[in-house]
Amino acid sequence: MDTAWFFKAISVVTVHEYLRGNCYLFSYDKNLLKIKLEKAEAELIRFEILPYTYEIAKKAAEIDAKLARNGTSISFSDIIIAAMALHYKLTLVTRKLEHFSRIPELATETY
Repeated sequence: MDTAWFFKAISVVTVHEYLRGNCYLFSYDKNLLKIKLEKAEAELIRFEILPYTYEIAKKAAEIDAKLARNGTSISFSDIIIAAMALHYKLTLVTRKLEHFSRIPELATETY
């Protein structure tokens, strides 16, 4: 599928998770870690990185409280990512459709 026309944005939280994964997996070798982080930066430059703002924190708190009341909580980072997608009126592209479906107003798509 040609996705060139899609708005390509990524949450700063997703960036953290991606970079953390590289640091965790490759910290045993400083040279390899440097190469992996440079590759990650080259991949991430294709995206607009969406910041975590007060408005998003407020929306995330609302989502978190609602999910907790329903006994259907998800991870804090995923709540922030969902709040960002809602704030910017974006479709969240994820492999965790069942996970994010707990937020009915969130538009999702899998890959």
